[in-house]
Amino acid sequence: MQKKRWIFRVEEVILVFLVLSDVLDFFDILPGDLDYLASVVSWAALGYLLYKISLTRIFFNNRHRYVDILLIVSYFMLIFKNIVIFSSGRLGEFAYFYGFQKFIVDNSPAFELYLLVGGSILILLASVYSALLISVRKPSLMHIIHEEGKPKNFYKLVIRAIIVYLVYIAFFIVVFNLAMEWLVIAIDSPLLMIGLLFYLFVIMRHKRFNVESLIYKLGEFGVKFYEKFVSLFHGKKTILLGISGMLVLHLFTDALSFIIPYIFVFRDPLYFSRLGPGHDALMPLFLQQITGQPALEIFSLFFVYLLNILGMLLLLLLPSLLWYMAFSGKDFHLGSLKISLIISSIAVFIIAPIFRISRLQDSQIVGVDIKTGFAQNIFFNDFFQVLFFAFILSAAIILLLGLYKKFFVRLLLLEIVIFFLYYAYIFSTSLFLYYISIITTLFAASKFILSFYFLIFFAISILFYIVGFVMFVDELIKEKVYKKIS
Repeated sequence: MQKKRWIFRVEEVILVFLVLSDVLDFFDILPGDLDYLASVVSWAALGYLLYKISLTRIFFNNRHRYVDILLIVSYFMLIFKNIVIFSSGRLGEFAYFYGFQKFIVDNSPAFELYLLVGGSILILLASVYSALLISVRKPSLMHIIHEEGKPKNFYKLVIRAIIVYLVYIAFFIVVFNLAMEWLVIAIDSPLLMIGLLFYLFVIMRHKRFNVESLIYKLGEFGVKFYEKFVSLFHGKKTILLGISGMLVLHLFTDALSFIIPYIFVFRDPLYFSRLGPGHDALMPLFLQQITGQPALEIFSLFFVYLLNILGMLLLLLLPSLLWYMAFSGKDFHLGSLKISLIISSIAVFIIAPIFRISRLQDSQIVGVDIKTGFAQNIFFNDFFQVLFFAFILSAAIILLLGLYKKFFVRLLLLEIVIFFLYYAYIFSTSLFLYYISIITTLFAASKFILSFYFLIFFAISILFYIVGFVMFVDELIKEKVYKKIS
């Protein structure tokens, strides 16, 4: 009993530390050394979470603890690049860890190469061991694509080893690598702040406050979601939802990585320091643009900025809502006012944008870049006309919704799907250029084995984006999501 109480207190201290560090990090007042320490603790916590979930249970429904440890260690070896990006991005902020971080940055090429080779070898060994000694049971990921039990002859053993190897690599690319980047580096602070605001809202409504309970709920806010999400890859009926869900999460995380910091001014220096100019907070931009403008134009610009933010957030977040509706089978009520507001805000985002979407230009970072700038008046002479157009459009939609609600709902879904396709195209293009650059460099240096290894990464990644988008649209049609919006 005493031991359990001691473990409970240690967990409580760790959770308090992580919660406080994420809050300070959100407001960009966390010292570099503490930020690094918090990230190490978060990495370790997610590694421990994966161990508790058991990767072999997901893959085979047959837990082997040593294989779990081997896979987790090898996955961490493969994401060493993330540690280098963290260290190089905030090197000047370190005091106690400066020497250690500088050593990592200075020797990063050698570290990345050796750890990449070492991690790849460990995954290969784990694949052969798993194919040889781990029986496939249902329900499991391997059961979806393979027979039960152990392979019956040498040929089937070789085939299973290859399939297991590809599954291990695919899980790393699609789930582990993205989750580590998102939950520990990119969106841990915004995600926790959303959780904090949500629970404070609950407390204020219900007048119940328990510090211990609040700490654990905040600490588990992202972890519980990750645990549930990983379980989607366990069954035949949910694996396609899991694949499309990982793609949908790209948009959700960019909403947290870009739009939330733009709104609240506080930015993560680790990410934004590498992105270059064009990532200004919205409030200073607005104040600059209204300087010297007449009152009517200031009034119009205020709502243009507001509708732009709403339109951008909706385009990034609504795919997650549609995915959740397909996953849960639940209906979602959208009244006339909400539908008109959504469509008109997206229209303002198109005709008078303050956001520009493009691929990231940094050769070491893959993804979509969302930049900010002064509102551009593309179709009208002044911003009052933009606002007036939005008002007329909104009023017309409200008047016509009674007769043509199905049309407007499907129009909204079409806008979301087109934006999702454009977003996936930009992301996959960035990925394509990133892998082509690495593969050609390695091939020119006669490193053929590494070239082939990255070619596998490249093929799995491109397949993921194509299959993810197709599965997203397929789930919307199959689950008749357009009929569940009332």
